[in-house]
Amino acid sequence: MTNLKINKVHDFWNSESCGERYAIGENDNQKFLSEKNNRYKIEPYIKKFANFPNFKDMDVLEIGVGFGCDHTQIASQKPKSLTGIDLTERAINNTKIRFQTLGLQSNLIVGNAEKLLFHDNTFDCIYSWGVLHHSPDTQKCFDEVYRVLKPGGFAKIMIYYKYSPVGWMLWIKYGLLKFKPFKTLKEIYSEHLESPGTKAYTIKEAHDLTMLFSDKKIQVQLSHGDLMDGDVGARHRGLLLNLAKAIYPKALIKIIAKIFPIGLYLLINIKK
Repeated sequence: MTNLKINKVHDFWNSESCGERYAIGENDNQKFLSEKNNRYKIEPYIKKFANFPNFKDMDVLEIGVGFGCDHTQIASQKPKSLTGIDLTERAINNTKIRFQTLGLQSNLIVGNAEKLLFHDNTFDCIYSWGVLHHSPDTQKCFDEVYRVLKPGGFAKIMIYYKYSPVGWMLWIKYGLLKFKPFKTLKEIYSEHLESPGTKAYTIKEAHDLTMLFSDKKIQVQLSHGDLMDGDVGARHRGLLLNLAKAIYPKALIKIIAKIFPIGLYLLINIKK
């Protein structure tokens, strides 16, 4: 059953790497540049959270390289060593092309975050943006992060937060309007947000996932999806999505987020 779940996640992301839809241009250079510009324009909080200069002179692992944008930022800081894994061949091939085009170096391999192919205490730091919540066994992923980190090493990981405008909007469409008002947010995220089985966590559950770590900081971040920015909702195109974007109270959501912890992203800083 676990292998079947992993295969479904693989097949979903192997059809289109995360970020790939923002790659526009006639050649590789243009595509990679447009994707980078679009990514950090609609998600400026990524750079603040990642703090890419901290990866200088470090042995670094990124779990889930996607289209390779953040991996490129890490490589540009001249880490001591850089390794990137992804569940899909598409992501690894895209990132290899990106690195060849930009003249950068990384050890890029297809791999499963639940079974990292590295020795204990290998990396100074690990980075993963929006990946581990797609794994059938997210707890195992965090345990593997702990295992391969060196003592004193740190990780920066984003996973999805349960209480978000994204989740509520999906519940309205696939729960309330489908006459299924008792459909849970867990079911909504699993069935309708990105790859099959996608999960979202409470802050307490995030603390449980990171129980092994000696130090942690967990905060909620309002995402571009929560604000209906960019090409968000592509999987749910239709009249309802267009109407929602036209009347969406973006300013009000921002105000509420300053008072209550709402948003799709849980930003997790942890230390071994």
